[in-house]
Amino acid sequence: MRKGISPLVASVILIAATMSIAGILSFWATGFVRTRLTESENATGETGCLGADFKFYSGRYDKDTKTLYLILDNRRNVDLELENLYLFYPNNLMKTIPLKDTLKANDIRSYNVTEVDDGFENMKIKTNCPEVSLDIAYSSVVPR
Repeated sequence: MRKGISPLVASVILIAATMSIAGILSFWATGFVRTRLTESENATGETGCLGADFKFYSGRYDKDTKTLYLILDNRRNVDLELENLYLFYPNNLMKTIPLKDTLKANDIRSYNVTEVDDGFENMKIKTNCPEVSLDIAYSSVVPR
């Protein structure tokens, strides 16, 4: 008559094997998540920018007062520091206007930018997050 392994020893071996596999997977998952988080931080410059995004809601340009009226929509839970507005004109001319304002998380806000010369073709708004900016064509801004 052959005897097998006792049920108690078999249970201990199964539990030990399961815990070993769980430990190996946990070690691997920790390294994997840490690597991905580092890659995300490098891509956005900082974790505070992860998932940041904002949209142009509407705009108008008043030629008489040289004022640009913009409504911007922050669609995420990240405050954005609006740094500069770049206006691009024909013949490779560009004008930089500092904005230096915060667009709060999940907020829609209007901005009045003065001293905007007529004739710009498009514009770009840059933020504190390197990968988050907004391009707006002149055709999207209703002239008055």
